[in-house]
Amino acid sequence: MIREVIVLGGGTAGFLSALTLKIKLPQLRIRVVRSRELGIIGVGEGSTSDLPYHLHGYLGLDQTRFYREAQPTWKLGVRFLWGPRPHFNYTFTPQVSSHLEGLKKPHGFHLWDDFEDADVNSALMSRGKVFARQPNGIPEIRRNYAYHIENAWMVDYFERIAIEHGIEITDATVDQVERGPEGVAALKLNTSQRITADLYIDASGFRSELLGKALAEPFVSYADALFCDRAVAGGWEREAEPILPYTVAETMDAGWAWQIEHERHINRGYVYSSAFLSDEQATEEFLKKNPKVKSTRIVKFTTGRHQRCWVGNVFAVGNAHGFVEPLEATAIFAICQATRLLAGALGENDCDISPTMRESCDRIIRKLWDEIRDFLAIHYRFNTRLDTPFWQACRHDVALHGAESIVQHYRENGPCMFAQLDVLPPSTSLFQLDGFYTLLLGQRVQHTRLHTPSPRDRETFESMRARTAVAAKNGLTVAESLAYIRHPGWKWTPGFFEK
Repeated sequence: MIREVIVLGGGTAGFLSALTLKIKLPQLRIRVVRSRELGIIGVGEGSTSDLPYHLHGYLGLDQTRFYREAQPTWKLGVRFLWGPRPHFNYTFTPQVSSHLEGLKKPHGFHLWDDFEDADVNSALMSRGKVFARQPNGIPEIRRNYAYHIENAWMVDYFERIAIEHGIEITDATVDQVERGPEGVAALKLNTSQRITADLYIDASGFRSELLGKALAEPFVSYADALFCDRAVAGGWEREAEPILPYTVAETMDAGWAWQIEHERHINRGYVYSSAFLSDEQATEEFLKKNPKVKSTRIVKFTTGRHQRCWVGNVFAVGNAHGFVEPLEATAIFAICQATRLLAGALGENDCDISPTMRESCDRIIRKLWDEIRDFLAIHYRFNTRLDTPFWQACRHDVALHGAESIVQHYRENGPCMFAQLDVLPPSTSLFQLDGFYTLLLGQRVQHTRLHTPSPRDRETFESMRARTAVAAKNGLTVAESLAYIRHPGWKWTPGFFEK
């Protein structure tokens, strides 16, 4: 029976895990052990559209307070400077699978030549707007957005909420992990304390103190699909630049660069492969592209996951279990999914976990991480924008793993959704078949079912696209929308994030 939980790590993974368990299972005693000396990564982060739901729907955290204290901006998707098109937009809305009434084929078959304005979110992104404008002038805020957020601000906010919910916080480092028949018997801290729990959550980041070091859980590398292993990060204070409602992912010589938009700061970084570029060369290329950056730092990482996330009485979340580069902002998504799964399993089993339940959770998390790997692999395998040695190697050698069958189905049938239940069932997929097809179409990966619409179908589709463009043009910017939600009279719709 699990009554006491120790969370090792005070970053996003640690506090989000503690909060999720405490809010859903308030009877648990939860202690977060964190070290201010070790600190947190502290870079700007992007999320998927799952984070707003997790915070404000699943956990019920007040939106007004969150916007005031964590100060996020909105993200409608990713703008890819990638492949042969000047750019294409990946949104959190179905661009490819939507099917306009009266058309013979879904939208994907109409986007081969022109990928612009495939849906409202994409049209808003292309015009620097974040929300459509309602007749009364206020923003039409729907649930299909994500956050750009400063990691340090978010962690500070989580810590305040955790204290209010009765979560204990201990400032210490672990000197020794005592092993026991269930996995971990106790943690010996540098404060001379010896602390015990029924469940230990490893949120210690890349160090993976419990799962990786103490329990020696094997690590499964993703290096055959994802070649990058370094990042150089920097940024600058915003001047006259508008706040973009999306993350930018830009092809570079040996990887790609991100741009994450905060209200007062622009966060920039270059993810690259050290097999093709030295740290000095990467920094030089990065600074040439971003002359406003004054200081940089190098982050080294290994892509992959541990074989299991739940071993005995240890459950690992975040980087302590696995890591992939932030190409689709999946890090916080994986944390939210893991913590919801754990809370659900504990709640369903009255905090008495059976071996089969633990194994089921492991399989679900394993499938999640492997799908992320497969999705990211498509970004590399088919990007033809540059012809440097790195990108030549990617096009020739990147392993697609589980995405191989999706690509083959797309090549033979085009962006057809008919067999979705077989190709990639929506109930088990993070990105959905629409997401995979968006990446393939966006990069103009050839398929054998190019569609020539009838004049009537073409007129119907282009009319939809024109209406979408007008709505987006009349939309509101991030700055304008922030002013609305900060007004004392603004009220969020009750139950906005309920599913």
